[in-house]
Amino acid sequence: MFFTESFTLSTLICDQDDRLTLWGLARLFQDVAGDHSDSLGVGFEGLKPRHKAWVLTHAYYDIQRLPLAGERLTLRTWPKPDNGLIAPRDYQLIDSDGMICASSASNWVVLDMDSRRVSRLRDIILPFEMENDDATRFHKLEKLAMPTEMSLLRHIDVPYSALDHTRHVNNAEYIKWICDSIPEICMSRNGNRSEISEFEINYVRETQYGDPDVSLHCSNSVDGVDLERFYRISNSGGVSVNCRVRLSSSF
Repeated sequence: MFFTESFTLSTLICDQDDRLTLWGLARLFQDVAGDHSDSLGVGFEGLKPRHKAWVLTHAYYDIQRLPLAGERLTLRTWPKPDNGLIAPRDYQLIDSDGMICASSASNWVVLDMDSRRVSRLRDIILPFEMENDDATRFHKLEKLAMPTEMSLLRHIDVPYSALDHTRHVNNAEYIKWICDSIPEICMSRNGNRSEISEFEINYVRETQYGDPDVSLHCSNSVDGVDLERFYRISNSGGVSVNCRVRLSSSF
Protein backbone atom coordinates (compact mmCIF):
# COMPACT_ATOMS: atom_id res chain seq x y z
CA MET A 1 0.00 0.00 0.00
CA PHE A 2 1.28 3.43 -0.93
CA PHE A 3 0.99 6.39 1.41
CA THR A 4 1.52 10.06 0.48
CA GLU A 5 1.71 13.42 2.25
CA SER A 6 2.21 16.90 0.78
CA PHE A 7 3.83 19.81 2.60
CA THR A 8 5.77 23.04 2.20
CA LEU A 9 9.45 22.73 3.10
CA SER A 10 10.34 24.63 6.29
CA THR A 11 13.60 26.46 6.91
CA LEU A 12 13.92 24.55 10.21
CA ILE A 13 15.50 21.57 8.45
CA CYS A 14 17.44 23.56 5.83
CA ASP A 15 21.03 24.83 5.78
CA GLN A 16 22.50 28.34 5.46
CA ASP A 17 21.57 28.34 1.76
CA ASP A 18 17.94 27.40 2.53
CA ARG A 19 18.52 23.95 1.05
CA LEU A 20 17.17 20.79 2.68
CA THR A 21 19.81 19.03 4.79
CA LEU A 22 20.40 15.30 4.59
CA TRP A 23 19.50 14.89 8.25
CA GLY A 24 16.33 16.88 7.50
CA LEU A 25 15.53 14.47 4.67
CA ALA A 26 16.01 11.57 7.09
CA ARG A 27 13.59 13.26 9.51
CA LEU A 28 10.99 13.68 6.76
CA PHE A 29 11.20 10.03 5.75
CA GLN A 30 11.09 8.94 9.40
CA ASP A 31 8.02 11.10 10.04
CA VAL A 32 6.06 9.88 7.00
CA ALA A 33 6.84 6.26 7.97
CA GLY A 34 5.46 7.05 11.43
CA ASP A 35 2.33 8.67 9.99
CA HIS A 36 1.73 5.67 7.74
CA SER A 37 2.20 3.26 10.65
CA ASP A 38 -0.14 5.39 12.78
CA SER A 39 -2.83 5.16 10.08
CA LEU A 40 -2.54 1.37 10.23
CA GLY A 41 -2.71 1.25 14.04
CA VAL A 42 0.89 0.10 14.50
CA GLY A 43 2.63 3.44 15.08
CA PHE A 44 4.22 4.64 18.29
CA GLU A 45 0.95 4.93 20.20
CA GLY A 46 -0.33 1.62 18.81
CA LEU A 47 2.74 -0.32 19.93
CA LYS A 48 3.35 1.54 23.19
CA PRO A 49 0.86 -0.53 25.27
CA ARG A 50 2.73 -3.64 24.11
CA HIS A 51 6.08 -2.11 25.18
CA LYS A 52 7.34 -2.19 21.59
CA ALA A 53 8.63 0.41 19.12
CA TRP A 54 9.87 0.64 15.54
CA VAL A 55 13.66 1.07 15.19
CA LEU A 56 15.55 1.86 11.99
CA THR A 57 18.48 -0.50 11.33
CA HIS A 58 19.63 0.39 7.80
CA ALA A 59 18.98 3.19 5.31
CA TYR A 60 20.21 4.11 1.84
CA TYR A 61 19.62 7.55 0.30
CA ASP A 62 19.91 8.29 -3.43
CA ILE A 63 19.88 12.06 -3.92
CA GLN A 64 19.18 13.85 -7.18
CA ARG A 65 18.78 17.28 -5.62
CA LEU A 66 17.95 18.70 -2.21
CA PRO A 67 15.07 21.18 -2.62
CA LEU A 68 14.83 24.73 -1.27
CA ALA A 69 12.77 26.08 1.60
CA GLY A 70 9.31 27.12 0.47
CA GLU A 71 8.99 24.44 -2.19
CA ARG A 72 5.81 22.41 -2.27
CA LEU A 73 6.78 18.73 -1.99
CA THR A 74 5.22 15.27 -1.70
CA LEU A 75 6.45 12.34 0.37
CA ARG A 76 5.60 8.85 -0.87
CA THR A 77 6.30 5.66 1.06
CA TRP A 78 5.38 1.98 1.00
CA PRO A 79 6.24 -1.21 2.91
CA LYS A 80 7.89 -4.13 1.10
CA PRO A 81 7.65 -7.86 1.93
CA ASP A 82 9.38 -8.72 5.21
CA ASN A 83 11.32 -11.80 6.30
CA GLY A 84 9.64 -12.16 9.68
CA LEU A 85 12.07 -9.90 11.56
CA ILE A 86 13.08 -7.12 9.16
CA ALA A 87 10.47 -4.83 7.60
CA PRO A 88 11.76 -3.04 4.46
CA ARG A 89 10.26 0.35 3.53
CA ASP A 90 10.99 2.60 0.54
CA TYR A 91 10.46 6.35 0.05
CA GLN A 92 10.44 9.10 -2.55
CA LEU A 93 10.57 12.89 -2.19
CA ILE A 94 8.82 14.46 -5.19
CA ASP A 95 8.72 18.12 -6.25
CA SER A 96 5.78 20.11 -7.67
CA ASP A 97 6.80 19.18 -11.24
CA GLY A 98 6.56 15.48 -10.41
CA MET A 99 10.34 15.01 -10.42
CA ILE A 100 11.94 12.74 -7.81
CA CYS A 101 14.38 14.74 -5.66
CA ALA A 102 15.51 11.83 -3.48
CA SER A 103 14.75 8.16 -2.93
CA SER A 104 15.45 5.86 -0.04
CA ALA A 105 15.39 2.20 0.94
CA SER A 106 15.29 1.22 4.61
CA ASN A 107 15.04 -1.69 7.01
CA TRP A 108 13.08 -1.50 10.26
CA VAL A 109 12.60 -3.86 13.19
CA VAL A 110 10.21 -3.86 16.13
CA LEU A 111 12.14 -3.61 19.39
CA ASP A 112 10.83 -4.91 22.70
CA MET A 113 11.47 -1.95 24.99
CA ASP A 114 11.83 -4.11 28.10
CA SER A 115 14.24 -6.76 26.81
CA ARG A 116 15.73 -4.54 24.05
CA ARG A 117 15.41 -7.52 21.73
CA VAL A 118 13.94 -7.68 18.22
CA SER A 119 10.35 -8.95 18.06
CA ARG A 120 8.76 -11.06 15.35
CA LEU A 121 6.56 -9.17 12.90
CA ARG A 122 3.96 -11.88 12.33
CA ASP A 123 1.33 -10.43 14.63
CA ILE A 124 2.08 -6.80 13.74
CA ILE A 125 2.20 -6.27 9.96
CA LEU A 126 1.15 -9.60 8.40
CA PRO A 127 -2.37 -8.39 7.45
CA PHE A 128 -1.09 -5.35 5.55
CA GLU A 129 -0.66 -5.12 1.81
CA MET A 130 2.98 -4.97 0.70
CA GLU A 131 4.50 -3.58 -2.51
CA ASN A 132 7.37 -4.98 -4.58
CA ASP A 133 8.30 -1.64 -6.20
CA ASP A 134 11.87 -0.48 -5.59
CA ALA A 135 12.55 3.23 -5.09
CA THR A 136 16.32 2.75 -5.43
CA ARG A 137 18.75 0.34 -7.10
CA PHE A 138 18.51 -1.86 -4.00
CA HIS A 139 15.72 -4.41 -3.80
CA LYS A 140 17.27 -5.68 -0.57
CA LEU A 141 19.78 -3.90 1.64
CA GLU A 142 22.81 -5.95 2.67
CA LYS A 143 25.16 -5.37 5.57
CA LEU A 144 27.60 -2.57 4.80
CA ALA A 145 31.18 -3.77 4.20
CA MET A 146 33.62 -1.49 6.01
CA PRO A 147 37.38 -0.94 5.56
CA THR A 148 39.65 -2.34 8.24
CA GLU A 149 41.54 0.88 9.00
CA MET A 150 39.81 4.03 10.27
CA SER A 151 41.22 7.26 11.68
CA LEU A 152 39.78 9.12 14.66
CA LEU A 153 38.17 12.42 13.67
CA ARG A 154 36.71 13.65 16.95
CA HIS A 155 34.95 12.76 20.16
CA ILE A 156 31.23 13.51 20.51
CA ASP A 157 29.37 14.74 23.56
CA VAL A 158 25.83 13.39 23.19
CA PRO A 159 23.31 16.18 23.87
CA TYR A 160 19.97 15.44 25.51
CA SER A 161 18.23 16.93 22.46
CA ALA A 162 19.58 14.08 20.30
CA LEU A 163 17.35 11.50 22.01
CA ASP A 164 13.95 10.30 20.79
CA HIS A 165 11.06 8.42 22.42
CA THR A 166 13.03 5.15 22.41
CA ARG A 167 15.47 6.93 24.77
CA HIS A 168 18.43 6.55 22.45
CA VAL A 169 20.01 8.83 19.84
CA ASN A 170 17.65 9.44 16.93
CA ASN A 171 18.79 8.06 13.57
CA ALA A 172 18.92 11.52 11.96
CA GLU A 173 21.34 12.79 14.62
CA TYR A 174 24.05 10.35 13.53
CA ILE A 175 23.64 11.65 9.98
CA LYS A 176 24.01 15.22 11.24
CA TRP A 177 27.23 14.35 13.11
CA ILE A 178 28.71 12.73 10.01
CA CYS A 179 27.68 15.48 7.59
CA ASP A 180 29.05 18.14 9.94
CA SER A 181 32.44 16.42 9.65
CA ILE A 182 32.64 16.49 5.83
CA PRO A 183 34.38 19.78 4.95
CA GLU A 184 33.30 19.77 1.29
CA ILE A 185 29.62 20.05 2.15
CA CYS A 186 30.20 22.48 5.02
CA MET A 187 31.55 25.11 2.60
CA SER A 188 29.40 27.94 1.35
CA ARG A 189 27.48 27.23 -1.82
CA ASN A 190 29.42 30.12 -3.34
CA GLY A 191 32.67 28.31 -2.64
CA ASN A 192 32.76 25.27 -4.93
CA ARG A 193 31.04 22.83 -2.60
CA SER A 194 30.51 19.13 -3.32
CA GLU A 195 27.14 17.49 -2.75
CA ILE A 196 26.24 14.09 -1.33
CA SER A 197 24.81 11.83 -4.04
CA GLU A 198 24.60 8.61 -2.01
CA PHE A 199 24.48 7.98 1.71
CA GLU A 200 24.17 4.54 3.30
CA ILE A 201 24.08 3.90 7.03
CA ASN A 202 23.87 0.79 9.24
CA TYR A 203 22.60 1.25 12.79
CA VAL A 204 24.36 -1.44 14.83
CA ARG A 205 24.11 -0.46 18.49
CA GLU A 206 22.09 2.24 20.26
CA THR A 207 23.83 5.24 21.83
CA GLN A 208 22.44 6.78 24.99
CA TYR A 209 22.71 10.13 26.72
CA GLY A 210 25.74 10.46 28.97
CA ASP A 211 27.87 7.87 27.19
CA PRO A 212 31.45 9.12 27.82
CA ASP A 213 33.10 7.28 24.94
CA VAL A 214 31.36 8.30 21.70
CA SER A 215 33.72 8.97 18.79
CA LEU A 216 33.64 9.47 15.01
CA HIS A 217 36.11 7.75 12.70
CA CYS A 218 36.77 8.08 8.96
CA SER A 219 38.52 6.00 6.30
CA ASN A 220 41.07 7.34 3.86
CA SER A 221 40.09 7.80 0.21
CA VAL A 222 39.21 4.48 -1.44
CA ASP A 223 38.86 5.56 -5.07
CA GLY A 224 41.79 7.90 -5.61
CA VAL A 225 39.64 11.00 -6.04
CA ASP A 226 38.26 11.11 -2.51
CA LEU A 227 34.61 10.94 -3.60
CA GLU A 228 33.73 7.88 -1.52
CA ARG A 229 34.45 7.54 2.19
CA PHE A 230 33.43 5.42 5.12
CA TYR A 231 32.54 6.68 8.59
CA ARG A 232 32.05 4.88 11.89
CA ILE A 233 30.59 6.07 15.16
CA SER A 234 31.55 4.05 18.22
CA ASN A 235 30.39 4.21 21.81
CA SER A 236 31.38 2.51 25.05
CA GLY A 237 29.66 -0.70 23.89
CA GLY A 238 31.44 -0.91 20.55
CA VAL A 239 30.40 0.03 17.00
CA SER A 240 27.22 2.09 16.94
CA VAL A 241 26.95 3.18 13.30
CA ASN A 242 28.69 2.30 10.02
CA CYS A 243 28.28 4.64 7.06
CA ARG A 244 29.27 5.03 3.40
CA VAL A 245 29.16 8.47 1.74
CA ARG A 246 29.45 9.19 -1.96
CA LEU A 247 30.10 12.80 -3.01
CA SER A 248 29.38 14.30 -6.40
CA SER A 249 32.08 16.27 -8.20
CA SER A 250 32.56 19.89 -7.15
CA PHE A 251 30.72 22.48 -9.17
